Amino acid sequence: MIRGAILLGLTLVLAACSSAPWRPVTDWVQVWLLVERADRLAGDGDHKEARALYEQVVQDYPNSPWAPRALFRLARLEVTPESPVLDYWRAFGHFDRVANDYPESPLAAEARAWREALFQLLTREREAARVRQDMERLRLAEVRLEQEAVRVKEDMERLMRSEIRMEQEALRVKQELERLKRNEIRLQQE
Repeated sequence: MIRGAILLGLTLVLAACSSAPWRPVTDWVQVWLLVERADRLAGDGDHKEARALYEQVVQDYPNSPWAPRALFRLARLEVTPESPVLDYWRAFGHFDRVANDYPESPLAAEARAWREALFQLLTREREAARVRQDMERLRLAEVRLEQEAVRVKEDMERLMRSEIRMEQEALRVKQELERLKRNEIRLQQE
């Protein structure tokens, strides 16, 4: 408790000396309490409520000394695998904002590292999605080719049956011609 009071006092002094626009001390205390409450909720696993509080701080108090921390923690919630608010793209944007909008924050360097890691991950996920789409297209093409092969095989079997019938008909015609020739020769001999 004493540690919290000292931390609050130091925070208030730093807030008063910061480049943030002047606000009544009660406003900065309120923001600090919102961030602390969000931290507790996140620690207890209530990520949705924590996200709402962090977003409130970032939206309503973007110039407060706690805005970078709230934005950073919000991004961390969105990269936590078991979190119901998991969203790598949003986290990437939040880490990017911490790095760009609050470059003097002690969290900026870590935010840049997270941003780079997420960029790599998102790039690989996009490539993996493209490969999956290519594989699906190839699978569909393979199915179409297999269907075409079955159709061609059926056509070939039909043509072979037709060829056999034609050969049989040709043989029958040849035999008939031979019979006619024999009859003609016999008639000429008579």
